[in-house]
Amino acid sequence: MPHLEARTSTATLAAINAEVVHNLSGDASAVIYLNGTGTFNATYNIQGSADGVNYFDLLCFPYGTASVGGTAPQAAQPLVTEAVNAATVQRALCASVGGLQKVRVRLTAYASGSCVVTINSDDCQNINPYVTDLKASTLIVSATAAVGLAVTATLPAVVGLRHYIDRIDVVRSATAALTAAATPIIISTTNINGVVQLTMGQDGGGIGVDRTITLDFGSSGMAATATNTATTIVCPVYTGVIWRVNVAYRLGL
Repeated sequence: MPHLEARTSTATLAAINAEVVHNLSGDASAVIYLNGTGTFNATYNIQGSADGVNYFDLLCFPYGTASVGGTAPQAAQPLVTEAVNAATVQRALCASVGGLQKVRVRLTAYASGSCVVTINSDDCQNINPYVTDLKASTLIVSATAAVGLAVTATLPAVVGLRHYIDRIDVVRSATAALTAAATPIIISTTNINGVVQLTMGQDGGGIGVDRTITLDFGSSGMAATATNTATTIVCPVYTGVIWRVNVAYRLGL
């Protein structure tokens, strides 16, 4: 079956606000390749435009074997911006661009070096399967504290992205014989839609007894309320107890 001709745009970026703009005209996927030299020290941002005038952050997935230098990003973990500072920086970033008129790469901060940016687009399937088939958790936070202390598990804020939480496990480990009480323990959260709270009864648990609360949000995950915002799970002071909180999550728009 015939398909549209592939398009390529190339430019060298070496100043703040320098950019390369690529016309898409019906293309479905794009690969953005950055090749920095001369100790390239800058922050790049990738954006798309539906009307060709107004731009917004565009979710991209690194292609692992073609992304080297500095701290190489994970192939299954999306980004819209990255600060780099290394003698050699190479990045291959994959994006879904269907319905957009243009895509651009812009330097939002610059200190030294230069970067040749090449953008290829066509109507073929993207080379990174995570562009259209995001499933696996790529990040996990595990938090604990000493006996009888509160603990907060914090998913750090990421510029332009929000957390997609796949699973939360809260474990209460009794280090002493607990005293039963009618008032339950409330475990609170922030940046989860609906301000989710978990309830754990104060039973008379014995030494070495664990109780676990699990929230499993399935293959789609639970989207955090806001982008560029930390998400937290907060366990309060509980005498005779060690808390452990594990959170598996992904990043997305």
